[in-house]
Amino acid sequence: MYKLICAAALALAASSLSAQPLSRMLASSGLSPEDFDVMGNYAATLYERGSPRAGAQAQWSNRETGASGTVTLEKLEGNCVTLLHKARSATANARPVEIRTRRCKNDDGVWVLTP
Repeated sequence: MYKLICAAALALAASSLSAQPLSRMLASSGLSPEDFDVMGNYAATLYERGSPRAGAQAQWSNRETGASGTVTLEKLEGNCVTLLHKARSATANARPVEIRTRRCKNDDGVWVLTP
């Protein structure tokens, strides 16, 4: 979960036009740590089992917070996948959040977050 939050923070920082502290960017997303857990768990279903394929998509929601979104496996490159996470918190003024992450399968068969 921590790695997904870090990736989200980096993605939000990269897409932000004005300089903001990391904590403010994460807070402005309206997503909770539990939302990032749910998002990450659904993302893993796209590449950990079977044969990952570009275009595969999973829809998720967190009943506890009301947040929801989709994750799409955008592309495969060797032993790496690029994922697009689209999420929205349940708060009335929440803006949709888009986060791209990349995971690669290491020599031990473990999928790790990579730049």
